[in-house]
Amino acid sequence: MKQTRLEKNKLRRKGRRNRQIFISLSLAILICLLGGAFYIHLTKNTTTTATNETTKNELQPSKRVEANVVPENAIDEYLNEIGFNGTVYIEDKGKYTLKKAYGNANFETGEKNQMNSTYLIGSMQKVIIATAFMQLVEQGKVGLDDPIQKYLPHFPNGHTIKIKNFLGHTTGLNERKKASGATTPYQIIKSIERAGVKQQPGKWHYSDDNYAVIAYLIQQLSGMSVDRYVKQHIFMPANMTSANFGPSFYNNPLHTSSYYNWDGDIVDAPATEDMSQLFGAGDMYMTVEDVYKFDEALLSGQFISKKGVRRLLQKGAGKYGFGMYDFGNYHISRGVLYGYESANVFTKDHTKKVILLTNARDRGSKKAFYMYTRKILEIMEKN
Repeated sequence: MKQTRLEKNKLRRKGRRNRQIFISLSLAILICLLGGAFYIHLTKNTTTTATNETTKNELQPSKRVEANVVPENAIDEYLNEIGFNGTVYIEDKGKYTLKKAYGNANFETGEKNQMNSTYLIGSMQKVIIATAFMQLVEQGKVGLDDPIQKYLPHFPNGHTIKIKNFLGHTTGLNERKKASGATTPYQIIKSIERAGVKQQPGKWHYSDDNYAVIAYLIQQLSGMSVDRYVKQHIFMPANMTSANFGPSFYNNPLHTSSYYNWDGDIVDAPATEDMSQLFGAGDMYMTVEDVYKFDEALLSGQFISKKGVRRLLQKGAGKYGFGMYDFGNYHISRGVLYGYESANVFTKDHTKKVILLTNARDRGSKKAFYMYTRKILEIMEKN
């Protein structure tokens, strides 16, 4: 049957409508597909970025965490490895601090060392005596270039030997003969004068006698005993609450007993002389935190001016300043007395400190603490 023209026109119009509907549906589907793809892409990128940031934070801990954990553990492991017996205060300022006691204060009773255990510090006190003396220098009571005869008229070679020679161990003095019994500062000075000189000043020769003279001058210039002066002008301002002088050490309930460590064997190391024989050069005791407080006060200019601190630390003969050695990038003061050994170290930028106090020193090595402090500084530098 033939279609009429009207029917053909209807069919053409219907076809056009169908094509328009198909095109519209296709465009709508295409738009939906494109929108979905963009959403998936955006979500994937956002998730990946967040995941990457989380992973990055997990796999790369902050410097603070790394500094707090790694060096502290490494130093602690090293101190345990060498069998360290004593108390330490180790700091990398702004990063971490290791404050810890190791081993025994008394091997007979089994009493353990603590952070507030006290130790005789031996010659490490020389920098404290030097600081006290520099206060008098800054007050104009004495000059570093003054000849010693100005204050001790009968001192041998007194017109040539200057005050700074005593602080830097360059006096050229003979050693006095130490006795073991009780003595007085005046008797010590007279013994030093009798010993005389062996050479002209200038050459470095370490001697406790030099600081006995400095301590005696502190007494003469201040009108106080040296222990009273240091307590009033050093210990109290720095809040060094456990620091003190002389035989009162043995009455302190937190005092440590003295031992030698012979390749792991611990033996008694008793005192061999009256404490008064150590006047000015080895009769102080304190805790490790007292040493830290001294350093902080010294370096901040609390005791003497910053200029005075620089002069005190200035390297002279024997790499020695006034009470401390200059070993390149750090300063160190050290003391040895019976079984006690001490080291006080700070870097020249004042950011790192290593303070070690022991009551069972390594008798087989005279340089053990130098090695310990150098190794600890190496660990600190790596982190």
